[in-house]
Amino acid sequence: MDILVVQSVEADPVGILGRYLQVKGANLHTWLIAKQLTPPQGTYHGLIVLGGPMNACDDDNFPHLAQVVSLIQQFHWEGKPILGICLGAQLIARAFGSRVYQNEVPELGFTSLFPVETPGSATEAWLRDYPPGLPMMQWHFDTFDLPAGAQRLLTNDLCRNQAFRIGSNVYGLQFHPEVTPEIVMNWMAFKTDWIEANYPHLFEQLREQLVRHWGNSAQFTEKLADAWYDQVVASARTVSLHP
Repeated sequence: MDILVVQSVEADPVGILGRYLQVKGANLHTWLIAKQLTPPQGTYHGLIVLGGPMNACDDDNFPHLAQVVSLIQQFHWEGKPILGICLGAQLIARAFGSRVYQNEVPELGFTSLFPVETPGSATEAWLRDYPPGLPMMQWHFDTFDLPAGAQRLLTNDLCRNQAFRIGSNVYGLQFHPEVTPEIVMNWMAFKTDWIEANYPHLFEQLREQLVRHWGNSAQFTEKLADAWYDQVVASARTVSLHP
């Protein structure tokens, strides 16, 4: 199966999520915005939209964002699975008409997530046996309103919309399941004066959190990759049976 990966910045690649998908049999085709004005041509069975430091509505400074919104709408119209991570989740929200705005409190580092107990969440293979309070990596200042008809799947007190599903095959995740320790530590290059003033010990905190939490995070990511790729395969088979 061929997957289109939208990578807005070099510092946020598909990481361990991509490795797990490739083990399952995925062929990943990355649109790295810094090197290509348009996505690589091809027929794709699924779409992954990764994170980035920009605001999801800042088309003036980042023209590719409007292109990504159109891609999301196109893949949804074609019934193909979509997975958005951080900025990617915010762009999905924008593509479905929701507002993206600054969160009251930034989330930087590993924070605990909790499943939203609904009948629908119980059907998600990647949420079965999800340990309540599992810490996952965060690096975001913005959040979004849940799109109409979307189902919230994960939440916490700092940012209510941590994971959601639209229909049966569009997923947005505010957190970062794709990270490796190397990726996280590289993000320290994005420190701002505000982060220096408000999170003066962030570097040390992240190193400690990675030791404690990254192993469990990676196990969750493997489960997520397996479930999402199964959806991609199932979707492709359905399309081939009903062209």
